[in-house]
Amino acid sequence: MKRIALFGICGKMGRAMLSELMLEKEIRIIAGFDKVNIGMDIGVLNGRDIIGVKVTDSYEDIIESSPDLIVDFTGPDVVFGNIKWALENSIDIIVGATGLKKEEIEFLRKKEKELKSKVFIVPNFSIGAVIMIIISKLSARYFENCEIIEMHHENKKDAPSGTSISTAESIGKIINYNESKLNKDEQENIEGSRGAFTNGIHLHSIRLPGLLAHQCVIFGSKGQTLTIKHDSFDRSSFYPGLIMAIKNIDNLSNFTYGLESLIKL
Repeated sequence: MKRIALFGICGKMGRAMLSELMLEKEIRIIAGFDKVNIGMDIGVLNGRDIIGVKVTDSYEDIIESSPDLIVDFTGPDVVFGNIKWALENSIDIIVGATGLKKEEIEFLRKKEKELKSKVFIVPNFSIGAVIMIIISKLSARYFENCEIIEMHHENKKDAPSGTSISTAESIGKIINYNESKLNKDEQENIEGSRGAFTNGIHLHSIRLPGLLAHQCVIFGSKGQTLTIKHDSFDRSSFYPGLIMAIKNIDNLSNFTYGLESLIKL
């Protein structure tokens, strides 16, 4: 039985995953952590009967509940602090929250041997999205250039998405398409019109109501393009990847980045 404290339990992702996790026989949600709905029973939060576990904003309450694992769906303003707290208290943590900075990730990577527990950072729990990244990485060396368009709902707090950045980093390890954002004779008539730029790849972010999570990786070469596209239409698409992460975290090293570490093609 895996005892889980769910951070960001009142957010859209937290609620969606809570609904699924409560059906699992080998998982027990023993704590819910958030800054809203403090004191609400998580059964009621989930539209079910009272189960005796209340939402809290207290780290002390989390310690008293003795979780085996934290699953974090909070936000960029608090997630790194949550990770550090989990490590200080020797609690494994799976991070699905967005907005971790590159330097924060590198700090954890460099400190791996010193960590007191496991940190598994998962920019995207969708297995399909992870396979999209793997296929993009395999395709990269056969094309002359690449751009990424990522599209999310209007309430997403960070841009570009963690998935698009992870995709660009994976491709950048294979080939560096562009040394600079603009070509020699190219100019932006409106600043930012060529998007963001990282690892030699342009990233374009769209935020609109009606969207959930979507990404196109577009490769171009003479006379042809290749578009690798993934769509998540419902948050339930993230659940199989979350369960995969929970079931496999005990077998991972102290620091692991990306669900692709669990997917073999």
